[in-house]
Amino acid sequence: MSSNNLKTWLQRVVLFAGASASLATMGVEPANVQLGAFYITPTLDIETRYTDNLFRSETDEESTWIVDTLPKVQTWLQNGNNRYSATLQLQDFRYASSHDDDFTDYQGNLDVHHEFNAINTLDMFGKWYSGHEERGTGLSEGNVVERIDRPIELDTIDYGAQYTIGNEQSSARVVAGYRYYDREYQNFRNSTRFRDYDQDRFDVTAFYAIAPRVDVLAEVRYIETRYSAVNRFDRGGSYDNDEYNYLVGFAWDATAKTFGSIKLGWYDREYESAARDEDDGFSWEADVFYKPRSYSIFNLETKRFSQETNGLGDSIDTQEYAFRWDHDWNSRSHTRLEAIKGDDDYTGSFRSDDRWSAEAKYVYKFKRWFDLSGGYRYEDRDSNERSIDYSQNVYFIRADLSL
Repeated sequence: MSSNNLKTWLQRVVLFAGASASLATMGVEPANVQLGAFYITPTLDIETRYTDNLFRSETDEESTWIVDTLPKVQTWLQNGNNRYSATLQLQDFRYASSHDDDFTDYQGNLDVHHEFNAINTLDMFGKWYSGHEERGTGLSEGNVVERIDRPIELDTIDYGAQYTIGNEQSSARVVAGYRYYDREYQNFRNSTRFRDYDQDRFDVTAFYAIAPRVDVLAEVRYIETRYSAVNRFDRGGSYDNDEYNYLVGFAWDATAKTFGSIKLGWYDREYESAARDEDDGFSWEADVFYKPRSYSIFNLETKRFSQETNGLGDSIDTQEYAFRWDHDWNSRSHTRLEAIKGDDDYTGSFRSDDRWSAEAKYVYKFKRWFDLSGGYRYEDRDSNERSIDYSQNVYFIRADLSL
């Protein structure tokens, strides 16, 4: 089946799912459609939002209304503790003031959770995505957005597996995983072809119980990244690299009010090109939850990690801090407050960014199959590369529908 025919087929499938979800608003359909041993769950999410800086530009800010439509259909099979599911979706973006940016993304997912016995579990996943980067993000940050007349398109393939020996009640358990990721840009190939890459990731984590529901852990990761082409005008040469991560820490779920994990360690990134400097340093990952009441939960997440660059430099050394508060005011009413701070240093380059984002959202559950939400989102980036600076305000209303 050709790529265009596949997209057309996917579009028909998920639009049918969206139509089914719309009919559900009349209350004539059950929560799921059952076909033999399989269940089918269609959903439809529609968000209308206004942004005052569509292209995330420092100057010449353009405002617009956007309609974001996400129909999705999931089919799944439950067999005891084992679950197998497949999901198809499309996400359609329509811009009132910039039709050149109208776009439809397509995505398919496969997920498997299989328990051979109480202490042997296999999880597998696969994801195919054909979509775009919004202008002003990714490879079109800063003044690049002024030189292109449409979004940058890309296809990705992402799949992997994780095997667990032991369980939460075991005195010790080991989790071993593998993940493959491939990214290929589809237009503006004179420049984007140098950003195509594939990545293999291997990781092993060992847990040992030191108290009921408290584990110490040690984790090792290896990530091999290989780029498809080398730009002969780039004096640094190939971006191909190998990255090693070593982490120790603990995870707990010992009380009714707190749970989470904290990891501390070291990362080391080595390049095949001698013209690029090795990057290493202290790293951490923490994800901590505090639940003072059954209807209220706070979450603090922070991490330092290395990631592939989207432009300047060799890589991006990132430190990120996120705070979230979810609160149920009653059985129908829910709010979320979120704030994120990030520091991005582009190694091998002078560029350094400070970024902030915040979101406040209110959700009201009208029916079991209908949630309506609205809120405000703010983004800000302050960089020593002045063309990268921007601030953006977004106001949104969202409807989530299901059977």
